[in-house]
Amino acid sequence: MSLSLKRNKYLALFSSLLHQDIKFQSPLILRMYGLLNDLNLKKENRYILCNFIDQNSDLFSIKADIYRNNHKYTLNQLFLFAIKKAKECNLIGALYEEYLNTIVAINQKKEISRF
Repeated sequence: MSLSLKRNKYLALFSSLLHQDIKFQSPLILRMYGLLNDLNLKKENRYILCNFIDQNSDLFSIKADIYRNNHKYTLNQLFLFAIKKAKECNLIGALYEEYLNTIVAINQKKEISRF
């Protein structure tokens, strides 16, 4: 499968996730995380997780700057930490929104690049 067709397939999947009234968001967060990795958007994935952790660092009792220290951890470690803390602090919706906002931006960028 060509990269273009594969990318369009993933963009269609991303578009299908843009519903606000989804009951179980944790599995969808995992799916979005995996799709971004499959599309070789690991930097974007790392940014989403660091942004979420930074925004909620007071709730998570993190004193260090996550942006400065994030490369000490693997992407999987960051994801597991973020999802665990999101569940503990009832912030799954906020993490889901972080992923959705990024996916919307990726979709818009893709639309712009077509012209």
